[in-house]
Amino acid sequence: MSLRLAVVGVGAVGRSVVELAPDYGHVVTAVADSRSSAVDPDGIDADATFERKEREGVVGSGDPADALAAEYDVLVEATPTTLGDAEPGFSHVRAALERDRHVVLANKGPVAERYADLRALEAESDRSASVASVLDSIRRSVSERSVSTMSPTSRRVNSSP
Repeated sequence: MSLRLAVVGVGAVGRSVVELAPDYGHVVTAVADSRSSAVDPDGIDADATFERKEREGVVGSGDPADALAAEYDVLVEATPTTLGDAEPGFSHVRAALERDRHVVLANKGPVAERYADLRALEAESDRSASVASVLDSIRRSVSERSVSTMSPTSRRVNSSP
């Protein structure tokens, strides 16, 4: 199954996704950094995009929001997070879910900082399963870790009904 990907954030993770996606039969239709975007419904040219980034400091001539408005099946969110509000990642996730797109978060900020807000967004989206499965597994992992690090007395107190 070939997927169309939009990648926001071109650090090590974002760049790797853009470069490796074709090896797995996927097409990157949009990529954005903090200042620009490159969008091509037939697939961006990764080499040209990253050469431009190195030469000019931007991935393309479009606004970063153009990547979120592009045609894609899955948004790969790989931007840095601002602690406290989980931006810009949270807004990117919201934009994708409002368009009923799947989201993969390489950026854990929106999950750590705004878990309840993400759950509410994915509940309204037709694409809730892809986000919920990631969020649920993280929630379970955090809950299990919290319980396992508590003292026996704390476990009894915190686990009472």
